[in-house]
Amino acid sequence: MSWSTNAASALVRAALIGSAPLAAQGVRPQLGIGGSFAVPTSFYRAVPDAGDGFKPALHGLALVDLKLPKTPIGVRLDVGTGRNSANDSLKSHLSAAVSAPTDAKTNLVGVIADMTYNLRPASVARGYLLAGIGFYKVKFSVTSNRVTVDTSTTKFAWNVGGGLTVGAGAVAWFLEARYLDVGAFSDIKPTVLATTTGIRLGIGGH
Repeated sequence: MSWSTNAASALVRAALIGSAPLAAQGVRPQLGIGGSFAVPTSFYRAVPDAGDGFKPALHGLALVDLKLPKTPIGVRLDVGTGRNSANDSLKSHLSAAVSAPTDAKTNLVGVIADMTYNLRPASVARGYLLAGIGFYKVKFSVTSNRVTVDTSTTKFAWNVGGGLTVGAGAVAWFLEARYLDVGAFSDIKPTVLATTTGIRLGIGGH
């Protein structure tokens, strides 16, 4: 089982175990899952002149969102994971360096703790803003002649964004956009603009 799977499972267990006491205090927990289209930006998309960078890709997101009573402020915990493959320029330069067809990719897995602000007035469709900090594990892998070598580290990360939740019942749909910035690693600076859509499930409180 991967680190991201373990983290997401722990997130679900914590939410389910804590939902009853939280609901008793007026806190409304929601569990969510979504898919993101993550577009690399700046140097992560392409290094100036050389053009080396990474392609857009689908990323995954799991979250627990706690809406505090009598206030638009909330707290959210995200677990994100994704993989971005090298663009043609980077693959070409790597292949030339080792005189063999070569590919590369980055894997991002991390946890972000967000503060959220739910826009008022409350309705079936409600906007929200979010910002938070956390940590991401970054792994860079290179494959050539069926041999893969990789290196990894954990870096500080932050994100900021906003979105829209639609639905007044136990199940709601959400759409959001976030900018994610992860600390530089081995000349790689992961920054992505992610557009995410998914569902939220209320697990306590009304």
